[in-house]
Amino acid sequence: MKNKKLHELPMRDAFISTLQKIATKDKKVILLTNDQGAPALDDYIKHLPNQFYNAGISEQNIIGVAAGLSILGFKPYVYSINSFIIYRTLEYIKIDLCSMKQPVTIVGVGSGYSYPQDGPTHHSTEDISFTVPMANLDVFNPSDSLLTSEIINFTYRSKKPAFIRLDRQYCENLYFKKNNIKEGFRHIRKINKNRICIVTSGFFVARLFKLIEDQGLNCDLIDLYRLKNFHNQKLSKTLSRYKKIICIEEHAVNFGIGSILSEIITDNQLNTKLLRLGLIEKNIFGYGSRDQLLNSNNLSDKKILDSINKF
Repeated sequence: MKNKKLHELPMRDAFISTLQKIATKDKKVILLTNDQGAPALDDYIKHLPNQFYNAGISEQNIIGVAAGLSILGFKPYVYSINSFIIYRTLEYIKIDLCSMKQPVTIVGVGSGYSYPQDGPTHHSTEDISFTVPMANLDVFNPSDSLLTSEIINFTYRSKKPAFIRLDRQYCENLYFKKNNIKEGFRHIRKINKNRICIVTSGFFVARLFKLIEDQGLNCDLIDLYRLKNFHNQKLSKTLSRYKKIICIEEHAVNFGIGSILSEIITDNQLNTKLLRLGLIEKNIFGYGSRDQLLNSNNLSDKKILDSINKF
């Protein structure tokens, strides 16, 4: 890992490596986990043993401990499997972090179907709908390691609680310019010929970029990586340029990114049509490979292309 550049790392390792650099300079930065393991984490513990706590499998307790450390002036980061740290702790996040406005950052690895064969206990298919409505909480869904590193640096400077959902697998970096995290979105592909745009986030960004390029589709691609507190006016103005918008996400279609876009379109009275593609409620609790699970939700490459062409 030491010989790899940041853009060659999985998002998890990019997060830990970036945090280690920050923590080396700031002794107030603390990393908490619940029995998680990774080579990057081992290196962090080796160099910063006094800035790390393994709280065991006690997710609710970890959130409470992190809130307490924050009150004492520390800057805690909580790292865990996404489904465990969100689904088991919603009340604690709401009261200990959001209500108290404590700048604790939760980093959950395993968004969507990142742990496919482990089944519904490890799938994070509704977490956006749980976390985005929470007051005072920032929510991020980065699509690559470079963006992950920038978001870690952003949350370090922030005084708000935050949730960052990371994919488990390596996701190709397509964008090497510096991002404006306050804006919260970026054009990965921009041709503006047919005024058609696909909006996505996380794992699907690189996958859809390849699909668009391979098929020669005449459409733009936007990566919406900040799922709340984005620059509403700028995003609304950007979306208003398109006659048709297709949102594709590895999350329940109900109350996911498509719903966020629907609110923007409705609240700003944009003259555009929206197609939402996501996980279907009756098929959401499945087992199998990631491709099998996506196919069962009509999100295979072929079925996505069929939906786009029909739209």
